[in-house]
Amino acid sequence: MTSPPDLGNHMSDPRRRKIPQRQLQPRLRCLYLSAKEMERALVKERMRCDRYRQWFSLIVIELLPSPNRSAPEQLLLLGKFFRRRLRLTDERGMLLKGGVGVLLPMTDVIGARRVLRDIVSSMRHEGIGIEGNIFCYDPAPSQKDQGPLVDPEDEDSEQSEVGLDKDPIGRGMKLSHERIDTTLSRSSTAATTTARQHAARPQVEAFSSIDAEQGLIRSSRNLDHLSYFAPRFPAWKRLIDVMGSMCGIVIATPIMLVAGLAIKLTSRGPIFFRQVRAGQFGQPFTMYKLRTMVVNAEDLKSTLLDLNERDGPAFKMKNDPRVTKLGYFLRKTGIDEIPQLWNVLIGEMSIVGPRPLPCHEDRDCEHWHRQRLDTKPGLTCIWQISKSRDVSFEEWMRMDLRYARSRTIRHDIALMFKTIGAVILGRVGH
Repeated sequence: MTSPPDLGNHMSDPRRRKIPQRQLQPRLRCLYLSAKEMERALVKERMRCDRYRQWFSLIVIELLPSPNRSAPEQLLLLGKFFRRRLRLTDERGMLLKGGVGVLLPMTDVIGARRVLRDIVSSMRHEGIGIEGNIFCYDPAPSQKDQGPLVDPEDEDSEQSEVGLDKDPIGRGMKLSHERIDTTLSRSSTAATTTARQHAARPQVEAFSSIDAEQGLIRSSRNLDHLSYFAPRFPAWKRLIDVMGSMCGIVIATPIMLVAGLAIKLTSRGPIFFRQVRAGQFGQPFTMYKLRTMVVNAEDLKSTLLDLNERDGPAFKMKNDPRVTKLGYFLRKTGIDEIPQLWNVLIGEMSIVGPRPLPCHEDRDCEHWHRQRLDTKPGLTCIWQISKSRDVSFEEWMRMDLRYARSRTIRHDIALMFKTIGAVILGRVGH
């Protein structure tokens, strides 16, 4: 019985026969986790890091087209290199967004960059071109983060002027030595610096991509960073959102017109209330509601902070003096939330999902609270329809996390019908 060919010298030996495709697939399954298994591994690693204030890095690798090798053959050679190079605690597998992911627990960006350089160098010798991106997840500041972030083995590293890039949604200032995306939103700008300083909550940084052919470092911008570490948004859920929001807008438009006219006749100010809130992955968006408060409600809030009836960063008052008489009715019936169907239709919100917090309240949440934003915020969720909403803020967050980790069609439909019942019983106003 002949031994299998030496895949390490795939191109160096011209007499070597090509491996049949039917032999490649079983070997690939042994070398890589499936996309779903890799997704679970990333979610579990993120939860572990949030709990114990640890960090990890993810290398995302894209294979470039090769005239000499098929994609499975490239993956086979790459997997054999992973088996030799990576630690037992590291994971490698296919990603739902495409490409190959390498999960490196307890590894900062410097260590991940070294691993990526080894991958690039080894694959270049095999005639395989790759592009790689490094994502570092660090939920809390540590002593290692306070010093300069310069790889001692990087001969191309240059000392640059230190600059500050302030997060537009208030997660603090950070410093870094490379051109990176310093927020979780798409509208951020980058700064070139020599050190970094973390805020005390999850930050995901998209570092540069390395070109296998030229060895150049290129800035990677405008990526959905946290989407690599969170379960994907189901297609069925988006379909329900689009169909439900369109039907809801058609049915509720007459009600909204009457309510808007009543607002104009009973109080001074605009019909709609706009507020910037934290959406999926913390990306800010403008949420719309029918105005239920006086025009200067935000200015008066500072005088009512001592009367806050909710623990945690959220502000709630059962008998808020800023709410108009008509506003109490609109809130009790849920009519004030109707304009948010537009947010659902354009994809900023979902019908069922954790309620979005204002950005200034969101940034004061604990680091583990932010996992609730792995899914899109919604009009209703478990807490909104619970019989007793007089629970602690942490219990509220746990309800949202429970939903974010177990989204099913059956559960969503059940929550929708329970929401209708809560509206009828008048339990949605506060």
